[in-house]
Amino acid sequence: MKETRTRIAARTGAQYLEGLRARKRELWLNGELVTDPVDHPLLAPAARSIARVYDLQHEHPDLFLAPSPDDGALVNITHLIPRSREDLERRRRAFEIVAAATVGMMGRTPDYLNVTFACFAGRADVWARRGNERGAENLVRYQRYLRDNDLCLTHALINPQVDRSKPEAEQGGGEVSLHKVGETADAIIVRGARMLATLAPYADELAIYPGSDLRPGDTKYALSFAIPMDTPGLRFICRDSFTKLRPHFDYPLSSRFDEMDAIVIFDDVAVPKDRVFLDGDTIGYSEVITDTGWRAHIMHQAFTRAYVKLSFAFGLGHLLAQTTGVVRFDHIQEKLGELWTMVELTRSAILAAEAGATLDEGGVLCPDQRPFVALRATLPKWMARANELLQLIGGGGFMLTPSHADFHGPRARDIAKYLQAANADAEQRVRLFRLAWDYLGSDLGGRSELYERFYLSDPWRMTVLAYQLADKSWPSEVVRRVLEWED
Repeated sequence: MKETRTRIAARTGAQYLEGLRARKRELWLNGELVTDPVDHPLLAPAARSIARVYDLQHEHPDLFLAPSPDDGALVNITHLIPRSREDLERRRRAFEIVAAATVGMMGRTPDYLNVTFACFAGRADVWARRGNERGAENLVRYQRYLRDNDLCLTHALINPQVDRSKPEAEQGGGEVSLHKVGETADAIIVRGARMLATLAPYADELAIYPGSDLRPGDTKYALSFAIPMDTPGLRFICRDSFTKLRPHFDYPLSSRFDEMDAIVIFDDVAVPKDRVFLDGDTIGYSEVITDTGWRAHIMHQAFTRAYVKLSFAFGLGHLLAQTTGVVRFDHIQEKLGELWTMVELTRSAILAAEAGATLDEGGVLCPDQRPFVALRATLPKWMARANELLQLIGGGGFMLTPSHADFHGPRARDIAKYLQAANADAEQRVRLFRLAWDYLGSDLGGRSELYERFYLSDPWRMTVLAYQLADKSWPSEVVRRVLEWED
């Protein structure tokens, strides 16, 4: 009897790179048109890092791969709509392994948008409101396509910042923000720009979905769709590359993990109608974010990555202190204790969100968003504080970091003698301090701190939101009871 093998839909790293080469996008970097990021010297390192993420699912199939609900093919667990506590816990373990592969420095690994579209598809009923049944059907079909082909997505949620004192639809005379300008029998025509397409050189497709509220009359700006990166009229203009073309010894993070950011320009792009999820519904533009559970699901991924990144920062601080011997000082231990506290409270909040998960109206198990809302307001401050603590622990040692070439140059013997540490030889010490400096003070390190501050909106807005969403009934009742005490 012929053995039947289960089809594996999850891609390998080699398959991902092959697909990337096939998408000849219009990508501009340093004034140069780049159509193939896989072979570009500044872009290739991060492409290989994403390919490594794809290989992880084949190295850990028991953790990453699960049968598709449609045909049983093995797909990445982060593509699946969670229906049980086990689903959430297994998904989180996959998040952790992916984040550890990039020490949390890549915030937009494919699992981020896998989770987004899984939660959207799980609540297709929200998308279908006010007669948008076709858009909802398109979204569900697209999520299956994304899942079964294991695609890598980028997204662009925010319109360019022209005049922040005006509504987005009014900036630049209404012509800058992405908007609909026409329609054919088979497509809508869109024009304008969006930002910030992190992972643009490395994605197979671009997703557009709501990033802010719109006024009732701004219907032409109320759009959601997904298109291939090589769609005609679609252009990407990148910021400076932070990739260092140096030995990994010198820049162990910057030589691997610059995921890149870009502004997206739509020059009368035709979006096929079967790829349009929302067109003109300003109410739905808000509801698909608030009513699909998106906030809780995406923070499940984002804060698991943050937990891994904070764990890395704590590990850096501990090894810096141990290597130089300053770990014996109370004030250093206090700083390390503060770092560990951030790690532990983040871990605890993630577990609390899973423990409090409930089934929503669509039968999707949604993490309790309350711990995540608290983290969303706090983590941007913690990440910056963690960097400050590492600077204080390492001190002037960050300046004593000869390069890889120096270790193989005529002064190698001097370096070995004078840069040794209490608990490490010179090479071990310099490797560690260069790693920490790349995390803190390089171009990539600076971008990473800025990213952590703002990628989930302004921290002050999130602190306000935390208050607005907080259940005030029990705390208020406690106060009222005290006020009712008899004299």
